[in-house]
Amino acid sequence: MANPNSLESKNHSTSKQSKKKTHSNQFSIQKINYKNHKGNWKPMDLTWEESSGAVAPEFRYAKTFHLFTDVKKIFLSRKIIKNGKLVLEETKEIQPKLYQKWMNELFKKGIHQMSNEKIPEEQITGISYNFVKFRYSSTKSMFYYTLEEINQPEWEEKKAIIESIERMKP
Repeated sequence: MANPNSLESKNHSTSKQSKKKTHSNQFSIQKINYKNHKGNWKPMDLTWEESSGAVAPEFRYAKTFHLFTDVKKIFLSRKIIKNGKLVLEETKEIQPKLYQKWMNELFKKGIHQMSNEKIPEEQITGISYNFVKFRYSSTKSMFYYTLEEINQPEWEEKKAIIESIERMKP
């Protein structure tokens, strides 16, 4: 697991990160510089995949969102299948302000502090194992979930991350 301070300390050429105390005595990230000293976007790759698993055709769906940076540009790819039919497949360039807004929201929700899980060894036939995979500079995190797990109270933080990703639209 990484902490937000290590993200900036690994690249001494970035601007200082400002922090403020929250009511719960934890630090929250107020501003992160998402570019390096050359003005290029720092490497970031976020993938979310979710599917319905083995259900009747009229209830089947699959979603894949992929947000990533190139040296000078940011892209969001989205693919959505409903009722077994492709309803959306696009890759669009994202404006920097929108990217920074999304990243600030994800960092606030703790995506950079999630563990780097491996796919569960024991899998049940017919159950989809969905995931969120995140890499920002040297920070990596990944978590798996089933559709039943994600609605349990102990999954609230991960569900909030998934909902933030699902709201991403160019």
